[in-house]
Amino acid sequence: MNEAGPEPERDEERELEALIELSRRGRAKLERLHEVLTTPGHYGTGATPATVVYRENKLKLLRLLDETGQPRDGRPPVLFVPAPVSRYFIMDLLPGRSFAGYVAAAGFDVYIADFGTPGREDRFADLEYYVEGLVRRCVRTVCALTGEDAINVVGYCLGGTLSLLYAALHPETVRRLVLLTTTVDGDVEGGIPWVAHRLGLAGEDYDNPRLVPAAEVKSWFEMLAPGSNSTLGRVSDLWDRLDDAPERLREVRTMASWVDDVVPAPGRLLAELYRKLGPGANGLLKGTATVGARRVDFADAAMPVLSVSAEKDTIAPAAGVDAVRNIVPHAEILRLAGGHVGIVAGRSAAALWKRTVEFLGGESA
Repeated sequence: MNEAGPEPERDEERELEALIELSRRGRAKLERLHEVLTTPGHYGTGATPATVVYRENKLKLLRLLDETGQPRDGRPPVLFVPAPVSRYFIMDLLPGRSFAGYVAAAGFDVYIADFGTPGREDRFADLEYYVEGLVRRCVRTVCALTGEDAINVVGYCLGGTLSLLYAALHPETVRRLVLLTTTVDGDVEGGIPWVAHRLGLAGEDYDNPRLVPAAEVKSWFEMLAPGSNSTLGRVSDLWDRLDDAPERLREVRTMASWVDDVVPAPGRLLAELYRKLGPGANGLLKGTATVGARRVDFADAAMPVLSVSAEKDTIAPAAGVDAVRNIVPHAEILRLAGGHVGIVAGRSAAALWKRTVEFLGGESA
């Protein structure tokens, strides 16, 4: 007759040990989550040492410095133009994760326009103020400092829109132009102008504009990617990543701090963008765009142009970005895997950085 062994007891012991281990791992993840959530993120300064070479109102023009604290003399210089409704440091996020720093390390003299935080007194700022004012004076400053007649310009999102308009109006000062996730076809479904159109919004009041609060600007991005900018969505994403290396978690936290750090927007600028470039008007694609009293002729943008879109972009859908070929037929079109922010500063951003350096250096695709 076979006697029953201690197997049931051993099974219970294994189950108990497994539960204890699961509890231990869960507690460790909670402690790490608390640490990540309570650790201050990025405070709006770039990762690369820089000096301010020009100031105007809220604008600061930054010049990146080398490891000895000196300006680089690489030629030709490169000006990064970020979107004026978000912080500039997405271009210079972290050591080893800096788009602008990568370009500088490749031998270029790099500048970044930091548009700062608009105040109520800036609510009347429009396309002319940004394009013919701030961007133009940034280019003039870089040219004066370097002795160059023309420079390279890299524009991101709405900063790309400003850069494209500037390049068409002043082509003699732009050597090469890079447009990153820059919407050209305002009728394409999915971007911010489309959201405003579908919600029945008439746009901001042009004649009596307000300063649109940062929280409202942020809500538009939340409409396009529900959960991506919410606290609940952020915590859920972090929980799934808590087994990652500590340095990876710091990167996630820094990226999240940039997403949270949206700035207010001048109402007149938004009204003009909606009325001139949004659904129906579609001024870029139709060739009816104006800056102040000047009509923009994109045939004048004869410099080499690289336009980059992202397959999973909900802020600037790829189809609307790639439509630049309709107004600048010679533009090189590059579509990358990833999203609006990921291709610029995410884990796979190296593909964009490498191609940009090649393009700025004069190498064709």
